Amino acid sequence: MSNKKQRLVERAVATTRQPRSTRLLEDGQQKKGYRVVAVSLYTPEAEWIDHTFKLLQRAGNPKANRSLVVREAILRLQEDLKGKNPEQTLRYFIEHQAKRAAAS
Repeated sequence: MSNKKQRLVERAVATTRQPRSTRLLEDGQQKKGYRVVAVSLYTPEAEWIDHTFKLLQRAGNPKANRSLVVREAILRLQEDLKGKNPEQTLRYFIEHQAKRAAAS
């Protein structure tokens, strides 16, 4: 192996980070913070989120953004599902999907 190639390989090995799986840690040990999550939305849903955050900005909340709107929607869903078992949770989603289908 050439000297330059050997140095490059040694440097790559020396600077390679070892993965640390935080999902294996207990809940209390995991870092607090946020994650970026990609979510697929239909165009009307995405437009509604955009409209809502712009409405909040015009109403005086300069820090309003799409994430704020989605987080608030998630909190509402958490409240609705609190204390429900898996079967009740499934029923909740089926009922709401049926209501939306009937409205269209």
